[in-house]
Amino acid sequence: MDVHTADDTDTSCTLGFMGAEQELAAVRSAVLAALDAIRDIEGSQEKVEAAGQLSRDLREWSDEASGIRDREVVAIWRAEKLALAPLAARVGISKTRAHQIIRAAEKGPGMAAVKTKPETVVAAIVTSSKGVLVGRRIDGRPLWTFIAGEHIDGESLEDTAAREVMEETGLAVRITGPIGERKHPRTHRWMAYYAAEPTSGTDAIVGDEDELAEVRWVSLAEADMLMGGTIFEPVHAYLARSLDTDAR
Repeated sequence: MDVHTADDTDTSCTLGFMGAEQELAAVRSAVLAALDAIRDIEGSQEKVEAAGQLSRDLREWSDEASGIRDREVVAIWRAEKLALAPLAARVGISKTRAHQIIRAAEKGPGMAAVKTKPETVVAAIVTSSKGVLVGRRIDGRPLWTFIAGEHIDGESLEDTAAREVMEETGLAVRITGPIGERKHPRTHRWMAYYAAEPTSGTDAIVGDEDELAEVRWVSLAEADMLMGGTIFEPVHAYLARSLDTDAR
């Protein structure tokens, strides 16, 4: 009778991972070789057809790989009971993608996966007697920003705004209404801005340490300075109306 120890299991897992790594390296080499071969095809029609077939094959394999990854992300989430930000950092995906995977899992088998609308970013303009809430981004793109994140299908824009504030600052807020929308002049992403106010205190924290280095309440003048005078005009006008005189 075979007896397997814990060390045997660890060794087996390590060998399995190494085998997968070797297979992935072989696949990468094969794909690069296929691309080179396609580039060398002389006829445009033939090149289009070959490139299209490769693209379809890669998309199908990518979908299969994503399915495997998503199932394991859910398994880790259930076993370790991680919040979204630590889960995303643990498995090397964005917080938005982690949220999508968990939402789909909570809906049960047979439900379509939640998809993002990558062209839509929702910004929450959170105000209180302390001023307006802003965050300093770790990636510096931009350095300072209002609390914002990608909209996810299945959510209203208001729900996205409230969720992002909770995840990134720990604050529960009430969305009081839309301020405006635009295509951002630098990122070219579609932006939707919503007014919000805290419902249970103003003690903000950094809830997503992978994205934000700091959150703080600032006056309108300070926000203008931190953001280099780039605040969307309808948002600026809203803040001028909403903030107390001594917060401007």
